Amino acid sequence: MSLAFHHGHGSPYSWRVWLALEHLGVPYELKVISFSDKDQLKPEFVAINPRHQVPTIVDDGYALWESMAINLYLARKHGKGLWPATVEGEGLAFQWSFFAVTEIDPTINEWARHRIVLPEAERDPKVAAAALEKLQRPLAVVDAALAHRPYLAGGAFTVADLNLAAALFRARRMDHAARPNLARWLADCFSRPAARRAWAMRGE
Repeated sequence: MSLAFHHGHGSPYSWRVWLALEHLGVPYELKVISFSDKDQLKPEFVAINPRHQVPTIVDDGYALWESMAINLYLARKHGKGLWPATVEGEGLAFQWSFFAVTEIDPTINEWARHRIVLPEAERDPKVAAAALEKLQRPLAVVDAALAHRPYLAGGAFTVADLNLAAALFRARRMDHAARPNLARWLADCFSRPAARRAWAMRGE
């Protein structure tokens, strides 16, 4: 098998695919897309991703982009326990992956920009505070879902957990004293050897 993983340094969306590849133990070749060098506009990259974005994979000639779609595809193809064993579990994997995209990604990225990413002089504490407040409801939803089960799709860690945890990796900097189930789950997700490897290779 030949799998090329086109990624960008520091991209949170690339990070979640890196996380899946490490959990699955799939051999892959890293291909860095440098936006400063305009790699995303080169014809060979546009041919596999007309949106000019990362991450993108090419798996034995099959090109796929959008990080959540890539992770669901990889988990479905390679299994290794990440793909749920039941149709109901699959439904939950889709549910939590879409939830991550719609309810978490936009707001946590806004929070991170003004709390972590931007130079300190360019940060707006009011924007960060508003984003944090907006996150309270979806975070409470996750905490409630984990009140009576260890993982989002039942008794085992699956791509449902991986995809949502990847979207929430910056939430580890937040205070979750009022959300003990979420805190326990986040610690579990990021203490796994694959998560440690992916984080180390991310270079931050």
